[in-house]
Amino acid sequence: MSVADLPAESGPSESEEERRTSYLELFFDLVFVFAITQVTLLLLSNTSAAGFARAALVLALVWWAWSGFTWMTNAIDIESQVTKLLFLAGMAGAFFMALAVPHAYSDQGVWFGCAYLFIGVLNISLYGWGLKDRPAEFAALKRLVPFFLLSPALVVVGGLVDGLPLRSGLWVAALVVAVGGVLATGNDNDWRVSPAHFAERYALIVIIALGESIVAIGTSVEEIPRDAAFALSVLIAFAGVAALWFAYFGFVSGAVERALQRALPNKRGALARDVFTIFHYPIVLGIVYFAVAAKKMVAHPEDALSRPGRAALGFGVALYFAGFLLSRYRIVRTIGWERAIAAAATLAAVAVLPSIPGVALFATVTAIVVLAVIAERIRYRQAPSELMQS
Repeated sequence: MSVADLPAESGPSESEEERRTSYLELFFDLVFVFAITQVTLLLLSNTSAAGFARAALVLALVWWAWSGFTWMTNAIDIESQVTKLLFLAGMAGAFFMALAVPHAYSDQGVWFGCAYLFIGVLNISLYGWGLKDRPAEFAALKRLVPFFLLSPALVVVGGLVDGLPLRSGLWVAALVVAVGGVLATGNDNDWRVSPAHFAERYALIVIIALGESIVAIGTSVEEIPRDAAFALSVLIAFAGVAALWFAYFGFVSGAVERALQRALPNKRGALARDVFTIFHYPIVLGIVYFAVAAKKMVAHPEDALSRPGRAALGFGVALYFAGFLLSRYRIVRTIGWERAIAAAATLAAVAVLPSIPGVALFATVTAIVVLAVIAERIRYRQAPSELMQS
């Protein structure tokens, strides 16, 4: 089965094809990408296994909040002046949340939680107002309200407690409540999705996150002497980010958009939820981990990467590819072997090459990513009908 095998008669309407991301939405996304970038600082402050897990958890909460607004703007009109003002208020709340992210596990947990609660309540309120004349979707949203209010409330309580394990437990519970509520109350007929707009929003958040990873690398080189090692390390780090860009935007972004377009209208909601809201999370988490590894490599290119640096590099690429593998399997029930092998090869490389210079290890992993994407594209060029098919 391939994307071409999906129902063609359910293609997008003219309004779906024409609708694109507004400047206000793009402005909003920049604030949330700042929050994603702040997760990098949170991880760098604690690179233990617990630090990696906490960074992943905070990013999951931030990602869920952003996804909520993305679903809302896909469904309702945000062009009225009142709605724009409320949307900007949500951006202000997201900015406060982002500022608290690096210290969410120290003295600013309550700041993070209160800002998270504010944007969660605002999201539900705007969503409900926009759906008031659409009974089926409004009823579906009402079923989610208890979950979407309890979840940020748990984040606030988690920010108030002192014990870090308890804080993590409450934040995990908040995430389980939100995601579990969506999975438990969802119905194929509940939601209508505009495919082009939805796919574009998620593609933009990925490309902005990749851009911010370059910024994160750039801010770490100010005190480094400008010599041959510096030039090589920056070139390799940039090549790594470019390889990740190519892995997403080479053809995958277009393929998943077409899959959403060709799905039956009453199946699009579940497909969008799984492929974009859930399976894009490891893609963005992988970018965060990769940026951490790149910062460490550029700072000391001739030294071997530390164990946390190698973990960030290996898991970053593996998670990035895992998001694609899950998405592909969800759409066509096949495995992308090139990316699966590349993920395994990356993890193997960081495990068996712990003593080589960081720049050499980074170059090796970048080559693995590039070769995987090239091999994938060659196969699809030889057999175009196998696009998104193993």
